[in-house]
This record gives sequence, structure tokens and C-alpha cells, in this order.
Amino acid sequence: MYKSIQYFYENITEKIHKRIVNQIKEGEDIGQISNGIRKDLLELGTHIISEILEDMDKELRESEERKMKYEVVHKRCNSFMTRMGKVTYERTCFKRVKTESCEYIVDGIFGIKAHENIASDVEKELINEAVQTSYRKSGEEAIGTSDELSKQTVMNYISKYDFDFPEEEEDMGERKKCRIIYIEADEDHVPLQKGGIAMPRLVYVHEGVENENTKSKRRKLRNARYFSSLNESNAVLWERVLDYIYGRYDWDSIERIYIAGDGASWIRAGTKMIDRSRFVLDRYHLKKYMKQASAHMDDIMQKTLKDALYDADKASVKAILGKIIEMTEEESRKEGVIEASGYILSNWDGIQVYDDERGDVIGCSAEGHVSHIYSNRLSSRPKGWSIKNVKNMAKLAVYRMNGGNILDLVKYRRKKEEEQQQVEKHKDKTEMIRGIRNEFYKNVQMPVLTQGKRTQTSWLLKEIRGVC
Repeated sequence: MYKSIQYFYENITEKIHKRIVNQIKEGEDIGQISNGIRKDLLELGTHIISEILEDMDKELRESEERKMKYEVVHKRCNSFMTRMGKVTYERTCFKRVKTESCEYIVDGIFGIKAHENIASDVEKELINEAVQTSYRKSGEEAIGTSDELSKQTVMNYISKYDFDFPEEEEDMGERKKCRIIYIEADEDHVPLQKGGIAMPRLVYVHEGVENENTKSKRRKLRNARYFSSLNESNAVLWERVLDYIYGRYDWDSIERIYIAGDGASWIRAGTKMIDRSRFVLDRYHLKKYMKQASAHMDDIMQKTLKDALYDADKASVKAILGKIIEMTEEESRKEGVIEASGYILSNWDGIQVYDDERGDVIGCSAEGHVSHIYSNRLSSRPKGWSIKNVKNMAKLAVYRMNGGNILDLVKYRRKKEEEQQQVEKHKDKTEMIRGIRNEFYKNVQMPVLTQGKRTQTSWLLKEIRGVC
């Protein structure tokens, strides 16, 4: 590091001084001057990283302990991208004396992978950006310099996260006492590259709503926890949600759990698995089908239907809907009224709850949450996704919403990938040894095995051959 700082002092500082003088003469503002200094400091940073790596490599080459276990094979240049820019350095390839396997030890010390040319800080920024914007844009923003990553590179890294993310650990202490728990659920509709639609589900648990702060009228969910799901059975999804509730809350203190949504069968399945739960039809879909049923009628009929629905007067609602169907002459519109009528009446329990437990039931924001967390990235623009990356992007978005640290996730992904490679390497080696043994025992003829007379030795060797 000393050499880099000395080089900077002797060569770069004079260049910075001259450029600043010229910029001032040319009337450039402080922002332009700041940008020039920033580039020079980033260059210093890449030199320092390069020097750290090469100094460590030098220590390894000169180490007496290393000389007992490894031989020097050759030196090679390597490079990778950091948030400061491209780092290029020379490192030594060593051969292990006992096994004759070769490796770049300094790369292993600093977690530099053989086939990954970006550092963990870039990958973290890449993931953060990719969850919110396009692959192209995230490739531009991931590196804080003029360099950028291609769309394909960004997509390839998103594809690497095809595993169950570790839950962000939080110190819950004693289980919280909470009288009412709210669960809201909905799904997005994402077009796939090869046709069809993927429907990633979003479920979140919270304790109600509150103001963001004393001066704001904006509302936020209190202690929300999010869950993503794609191609997962209803039972597995709701078991995950129930496990979270058991782990966080004192079950005996819970009087009621409200599960709000649009009435889809997978959402209603939650009420069958979670005790003390009751379905709530979200107001968004209630208003949508109320409008579908009565938009072509006069104001009086619309208000009458609305009042009956909000009073949870089922008999009146049925009578009004029946009257609207009779008065509707256009066949296509009549079909729409019949559809809306069927939806409203089949979800009547989710409407009735508003009247039965008016003081406890609150609005459902699932539609807005799906739009904010999923749709902005996955379905709001015309594009096609692979099913794998829909799942990964949904999981990454939820991981961020739960306060997960993306850098921790990057480290976990790299560690898990390395462990898997070791497992596969060991498996390949074991299979190779087993194959060699089998061939050996097939081809080698031992008199003790072929002679007619049975001995204790021939019996033992045949047993060994059978095992191998």
C-alpha cells in the first residue's frame, strides 16, 4: 500500500494540481472539479488493492512453510471489476507437493473465484439495482466508474440465486403478545419467454397500520414480514407463514387472524390451515366487481347496491343484482353482471366480516404491495422472463423488503457454491477410484481365486471383490 501512496504522491498529485488550475481558468464549476478528483482517487484505490494482492503473493513465495508444501509453477496476470474500477495484478500458481494439484493461493485467501470477474461489492450493487430496474441499467449502475456490465452478465448472476435464501436473523426475544394478526396476499402475472404466465405469490404478515411519523399522514404496516412463493404448494406456503407466527408471537394472546385478498383458492386455503383465522375480501376487488355490475345503471341504483354491500345485507344485495340482470338488455354486459354477481355472493363471508367485526378489520393493501414489490420490475413493461429468474427476482425483492443484507447474501451464495463444488469434486474422485478398483479386480487373475480348492484367503478376497 505504501508504494501506491508514494506513486500517487509523486505522479498523480501534480497532475491533479495542474488540472484543477486549468479547470478554474476555464470557468468549470465545483461539480466538474469534484468529478475529476474522484477519478484520480478511484485510480489510487485500484492500485492499493492490486498492491495488497501482490504483496500477499510475495509473502507466499518467500514463506519457508509454503516451500515445504507447495512448489512454484508460474506467474499469471488476472483482473476483476470492483466498484472503484478494474483491478489488474500478478499472482503465482503453486503446485501442492503431495497431490500435485495446482492453485492460485492468493485468490483463495481473498475469495477471488476462477470464473467470476467481479468482486462481491459489485455483485451486491448489481443485485440491488437489478431488483428495481432493467438488466441493462443495473449493469451500468453496478460499477461506480465509466465501465459497465452487459445485460447477459447481470442476468447470469441473477440466475445464480436459485436456492433457498437464509432468513435474516433477528433477535425476537420473548414472543410478542398481539391480539390481532393481519395477513394479506395477492399474486402478479408475469409473461414468460416461451409463452404462458408465471404467477409469483406475495404474502405478508403484520400487526396493523400506523403513521410513518408524527408529522406525516402517510401510513405504513407495523412490523411487516414478507414471503414469496412460486410453484409451491398451498400447504408448504402457509406452513412457512404459520411457522413465522408461532416463532414471533405468543399464540395464546392471539384472538383473531385476518387473511385478506381477492378470494383466490390459494388464499382461502390459509384459513383452513391457520386456526383462529377468517377470510376478508379486499375492498379493491369488491369495488371492481360492484362497478362491473352497476356501472351502466343510474346513480340511484349504484348507490343502493353500494349501501347494501357496505351494510352486508345479503338479501338486499341478491335482490338488487337480480333486478340489474333483468334490466340489462345487452347480452355481453349482462354476462358481466352475472359474473360480478357470482363473485360477490361466493365471497360473501369476506364481505360479512366487515360488519361482524367492524372495529378490527382494516383495509387490504395487497394490490399496491404486489405492484410496488413485483410488478414494477416483472410485469409492468413488455418483456419475457424465464421461470427461474421470475422466482429468483421475486425472492430477492422480498429478501430486501425484510431488511436482508445483500452483501451477506452474496457471501452466502459464493460459500454455498464453493461447498457444492467440493462435494462434486469429492464425488467424482470417489467414483473414479471405485471404477479403477472394479476394473482391477475384473482384469487381474489371482491363482488363489481361480484354483479349485477353497481356502480362507480365497473366501476373504472374493468378499472384498464383491464389496468393491
